[in-house]
Amino acid sequence: MNSKEPVISGTGSQSASSNGKVIIAIIIAVAALTFVFSNVAPATLSFLFLNFTMPAWGWFLAVLLAGVAIGSLFPWFRPRKK
Repeated sequence: MNSKEPVISGTGSQSASSNGKVIIAIIIAVAALTFVFSNVAPATLSFLFLNFTMPAWGWFLAVLLAGVAIGSLFPWFRPRKK
């Protein structure tokens, strides 16, 4: 063994857990895309006197973005690090 070769340590448990996370992320992404492409029919939202019509997946995306915005504006709902 050459002394200039990099030593790789701890790759067993970290790579197994990261592979699991990647697989779970792929499964969730496939499920989300299936959900989006199965909800392409137009949906109408009535708010006060206004009516908005767009595909159902657009409304789901709008609600998701609103949730992300609210979560970033109000950080006190996040658990504090000690």
